[in-house]
Amino acid sequence: MGDQRGLRALANVWYVIPALAIMVVFWLLPMVLVIIFSLFSWTYGTNPQWAGLSQYHLVLTDPVFWQSMRVTLVFVGAVVIGGTLLSLVLAVLMYRGIRAVGLFRSLYFLPYVLPVVATSTVWLWIYQSPEGVLDRVIHALGGNGNIGWVSEPNLALVSLIIFTIWLTFGFTTLLFMAGLTNVPSELWEAAGVDGANAWQQFIKITWPLLTPTTLFVVVVNTINALQSFTQIYALTRGGPLNGTTTLTYYIYETAFQFFNFGPASAAAVIFFVLILGLTGLQFWVSRRSIQYGG
Repeated sequence: MGDQRGLRALANVWYVIPALAIMVVFWLLPMVLVIIFSLFSWTYGTNPQWAGLSQYHLVLTDPVFWQSMRVTLVFVGAVVIGGTLLSLVLAVLMYRGIRAVGLFRSLYFLPYVLPVVATSTVWLWIYQSPEGVLDRVIHALGGNGNIGWVSEPNLALVSLIIFTIWLTFGFTTLLFMAGLTNVPSELWEAAGVDGANAWQQFIKITWPLLTPTTLFVVVVNTINALQSFTQIYALTRGGPLNGTTTLTYYIYETAFQFFNFGPASAAAVIFFVLILGLTGLQFWVSRRSIQYGG
């Protein structure tokens, strides 16, 4: 009996080994190497030289890094708040009875499954001034048809936020619709009998029971926003004047345009710590405000 249990345990280990190997090779090993590289001064074509924490000092005293930090926080905050609210509103409207709901589900989910490079190219054509679709429409309506959606410092980040929300809200809308299926319809019916209007039903019933789904949507939107790179590269290349340079693009630019691998690795470690902090904050808030169960 003991031998059979040992054989089963050994078999279970063999089943786990492929997944562990993938995690070690593609996650743990790169993370360890980045931490090691962050302690060396290393540029393309030279040998790495031990530098200790000086690479972190270079990053933390770089004005472009702090600019990218500010842009990242604004970008992530706008995408998370705007994307979550838009997804919630659309999910409630469609769940409470909109015609041709299947067609709408397909249409708004389509951007999420299309290649980001392709959709970024289309939106670049839409944003292009003065020949883009938006400028042509504004010009036809009698307005200024040369706005510069991705070339003006004050508008480029806003344009990028709008595109990113459009790119991801279809998936998170489906998540909210799935969460709405777990809200007992009897609660809405009882509230309606008691005279509660639609807004009161949403505040007192729907929203509290959707808080677990909302937490998951916020986490998903945060991850998507923090990982955003393709649309930044395709639409703005971090410009103008570093106005759309997020931390991901700062790391890419430092490593693969300026070939300063030490500071890029240090920035990546700092970025990792930032992600850990945001994740911990989200779960700290969830333990105090999320309501589970019907």
